[in-house]
Amino acid sequence: MAPPPPLLAAVAVVLIAVAPPATEAVCVPRGKPFPSPPAKVTPPKPPTTPSPAKPSPPSPGKPTPVAPAGGDIVKALCAKTDAPILCQMSVIPPPPAKPPSDGAGVLRAAMSAVRSKSAAAKSAAAALAADPKTPALAKGPLKDCEESYDDIAYSLDHAEKAMAAGDKDTTGTMLDTVRTDVDTCDQGFEDREDDDVPPLLAKQDDELAKLASICIAIKIYDETN
Repeated sequence: MAPPPPLLAAVAVVLIAVAPPATEAVCVPRGKPFPSPPAKVTPPKPPTTPSPAKPSPPSPGKPTPVAPAGGDIVKALCAKTDAPILCQMSVIPPPPAKPPSDGAGVLRAAMSAVRSKSAAAKSAAAALAADPKTPALAKGPLKDCEESYDDIAYSLDHAEKAMAAGDKDTTGTMLDTVRTDVDTCDQGFEDREDDDVPPLLAKQDDELAKLASICIAIKIYDETN
């Protein structure tokens, strides 16, 4: 075999000199997987400081009962009557006057209401008796009612004197008498029902009877409490 030409031999030497070295192969045992990269380590979180618990608001204490005063004593006593609304309307004065502050004051105010209504009823009876249109048979009962209304004022005067003296029994007796005087007026018209005499003062007597009963109820309840 003839030797290569000098030029080809020189080129082959240059190529061999500049060729990169062979990379070494990594031998991996058969049947075993490639090793996995190391797991990422998460740094631990700093411990959290628990927030302080909010204090629960204090429970409201049991309200302390307050004794009735002023208008409250009026409502308390009037509630014991058969006509509480009428009682309050009759006892509580219009502003700026102050309502009674004790049981005796409430009773006096109720008695004053009876006195005022009986005076108005007496005026109404006198006007009806003087009216020519009023039936003749009704004029007798009207005159009797005028006298009964005068008796109411008399009984109230004695009741007030008994209260001032601390005489509870006489006070009660006089208030019972006031109630009886109202019934006396009604009875005069009832006795003439057969004569077709209308009860001309029925409205006034009905209100007076309620007011007189209010006075009696206030006195009884105030004394027992």
